[in-house]
Amino acid sequence: MGAAAGTGTGGKATRGVPRRTRAVAAVAAIAVGFGGAAVIDTLLLPAPAIAEAGDYGPGDGLTRLVVSVPGGADDTAVVTLSALPGVESAQRLHDGSALVAGDGITPAAVTAALPTATVTPAVPGEVTAETVTDPGWAAYGWNLRNTGSNSYSQTGVAGADVDAPSGWGASTGRGLVVAIVDSGFDMHPDMAGALWTNPDEPCGSTDVDGNGKAGDCHGWNFYKNTADVTNAGLDNSHGTSVSYVAAARRNDLGSAGVAPDVTIMPLVIGAGREVWLNLGAEAIRYAADHGADVINASWGGLGGETMLREAIQYAVSKGAVVVAAAGNDGRDRDAEKFYPASINVPGMLTVGNTTAADRPSSSSAWGANTVDLYAPGTLVYTGVPGGAYTLVSGTSIAAPQVAAAAALYRDVYPDATAAELAARLVGDAEVLPSLAGKANSSARLSMTALGDTVVGVRYAFTGMSAEPGSVTAQIVASGSAAAGEYAVTFALGMEHDGQVYALTEVPVTLDGGTGTTGDDGSVTFDLGHRDALGSLPLSPSVPLETGRYVLTAQLFLDGEPLGREYAAPLLVGVEGADPTGPDGGSQPSNPTRPGGDSQPGRTPAPGEQRPGNPTQPGGDSQPGNPTQPGGGSQPGRTPAPGEQQPGTQPGAIPAPGEQRPGNPTQPGGGSQPGRTPAPGEQQPGTQPGAIPAPGEQQPGTTPTPGEQQPGDTTPIPGQQPPPTQQPGGEKTYPGTGTFGLTSIDPTRVTTSGGTEVTITGTAIPAGARVRVGDAARAAVTSVSATQLTFTTPARVAGVYDVHVFAPDGTEAVLAAGLTYVEVDSGTTPMPGDQQPGSDPGGQRPGTTPAPGNQPGGGSNPATPRSGVIGPNGERLLYSARFASLGSAIWSVNCSSTCSGLAV
Repeated sequence: MGAAAGTGTGGKATRGVPRRTRAVAAVAAIAVGFGGAAVIDTLLLPAPAIAEAGDYGPGDGLTRLVVSVPGGADDTAVVTLSALPGVESAQRLHDGSALVAGDGITPAAVTAALPTATVTPAVPGEVTAETVTDPGWAAYGWNLRNTGSNSYSQTGVAGADVDAPSGWGASTGRGLVVAIVDSGFDMHPDMAGALWTNPDEPCGSTDVDGNGKAGDCHGWNFYKNTADVTNAGLDNSHGTSVSYVAAARRNDLGSAGVAPDVTIMPLVIGAGREVWLNLGAEAIRYAADHGADVINASWGGLGGETMLREAIQYAVSKGAVVVAAAGNDGRDRDAEKFYPASINVPGMLTVGNTTAADRPSSSSAWGANTVDLYAPGTLVYTGVPGGAYTLVSGTSIAAPQVAAAAALYRDVYPDATAAELAARLVGDAEVLPSLAGKANSSARLSMTALGDTVVGVRYAFTGMSAEPGSVTAQIVASGSAAAGEYAVTFALGMEHDGQVYALTEVPVTLDGGTGTTGDDGSVTFDLGHRDALGSLPLSPSVPLETGRYVLTAQLFLDGEPLGREYAAPLLVGVEGADPTGPDGGSQPSNPTRPGGDSQPGRTPAPGEQRPGNPTQPGGDSQPGNPTQPGGGSQPGRTPAPGEQQPGTQPGAIPAPGEQRPGNPTQPGGGSQPGRTPAPGEQQPGTQPGAIPAPGEQQPGTTPTPGEQQPGDTTPIPGQQPPPTQQPGGEKTYPGTGTFGLTSIDPTRVTTSGGTEVTITGTAIPAGARVRVGDAARAAVTSVSATQLTFTTPARVAGVYDVHVFAPDGTEAVLAAGLTYVEVDSGTTPMPGDQQPGSDPGGQRPGTTPAPGNQPGGGSNPATPRSGVIGPNGERLLYSARFASLGSAIWSVNCSSTCSGLAV
């Protein structure tokens, strides 16, 4: 848990963070899900009755014993234990002991088979559930943004919430992994695309990655010692509810999670209200070893302090933040211990729960030194197995909201340690008088400050469905950005054979000026000076044939990106957006993280467990009526492949009210410190006409501490490669750094990025990150102890060091590891020059590409794996921009107006 005042997170305990004043705008705006404040503030309608969760069911009734053998439990010992009468499973634990689960198994039976063994009972625990007996109505969304009237069976106060929509302006969690250590994971329709996929282990009966867990393709069930993360046949409602409140998608079904694009790694350690703390410690270690960014523990018990502390310290050392529920006995955790909540480790957070009136729940445990912060946890709307919804109360439902927020913080602060991340999150929480003395921060979770880390721009896309021909999309960009020179970059993608490619060499017209999309599908227009952003209408026109397209928009102010880039589907001559996507709702693995999203909606492979155990619904309180809306399934029955989920209507689970809620000087430059070159002036230390890649250090800035000093941003002097040199080659190293890095292949790559590169070594850490040069982060696609694969970012031609980071910040550097080369001969146009391929005289005068975009959008030249010809002869090229969207883009409904999907 977070530390007391003066250490860890407690160092910011007395800091007050002023709440940004919110006003409910009376505007007629419509957005997708909760993508815009107007939807939440003005479109919420009264909800139909919904049952509250009741008691969770019992566990499996098996006895669990820990068996210690001199020298450790080897394979023979595990086999011997597995063969004992009544034994269901036997598994080796991290400390060399084994845990055996069986019906009536006794210590005497174990020692009879293994005379040298020492047998002790496993440590039990329970999920942190509060019993709720009052009937309630759907508390639709008050925890995300409280209007004062959208919390049911309790008094609501506007602003008593986590302010999730503000946080979404900074991140929605795409590519981040939250491990939910709990009772299982049911594939709720509102969480399609949320399930983690192990990049090192396919589903099946073979242990490919050598971790002793065959087929752990989506996580592991420590309770059954199998790969069945749904925990089929047992009560997985608690784990499902906890996962839902963290990661439910914004897809017009039910509500949304605090991190609506995060990936869930389900790790099972119990069933119903029963969990086993020995298995909890194992699961925490597994999560840390397999790249989880955050680990949630909505459970606890009276024992197991040492093993849980060691597991948490291990996870934190690997960069994972651990979040624990404080418990629901209403007691002082400083005095009455409950583990893991009472453990004090910087980088861990212990969470209490509040009501919709910003008061601590009477059932929530508290502790001036032990509890770090509070989060909403009274009658929170969440999902349960079978596609149903329920109301949940307790610290179990508060903790995953903090875990989800921690994932968003990790996305914004990727190089922070777990302790630094936890401290920042607590420091940004909203201090409340009602919580004084209840937590070391006296604060409730708030994502307002996270949203303030970026300048927000809201986009409203309309006219996104048209007939073939000249198609004009209507985009309104709005916000409170200040005066300056504005520009906008559009990017156009086209779906072909299930993948979205960059659509190149297509003319785009805006306000009479025309530019042509480059190799990354983008084109940039100068919008001139504006006194403020305000409301800015944009109407790009482009000739398109029948097909499914994606259009993105991003504003720039004085050459710097203004907020996030947003994408929306553009449908030409085809039907509306398919909520399930072209592949039945699948989301391919996110290319930026190990794992990523699985493919929900597909037919399971033979022998693979199909999600959907329709056990009794429940939240953090005890399950109530199993016939929830969308429920009514036959217990234990698994739908046949392609069969409709029991009790649900395809794509039509009703929401409340049946409303669809929708560096100083650069080397070789000699410039004036801190001075920004005038437009068109050569950047100090760069090639004439070279434009910095996204995230590249700009002249006049100070390098981040610990990063390579300036001189790496631009090519190393004297090492500029000839423009016709081709990609390829391999470079070896003598076991560089603590990771023992031995090679990089290829060592020559294209300036446009998108090249797959492999680094080998002897001790590459799980969750490793890669940076090319001083600031360009690469997209890691897979990591093992001996091999790391990543996709290169775009960079100007030159030679760059390659930095490999462990989650704890440990670094190894491959000096001059990558040489970026231009594939096409010729020079890069200066800003303001005519864009390649544009109609002479047709380009809008003064059009200037924004930083990070080659003039005309040129990047990602054709490679053997990327260049294809579209159905109408279009030139399509692979683009990391569009690949990162996966199929999630097709679930965005822009039939009228939408806010798009953050890229």
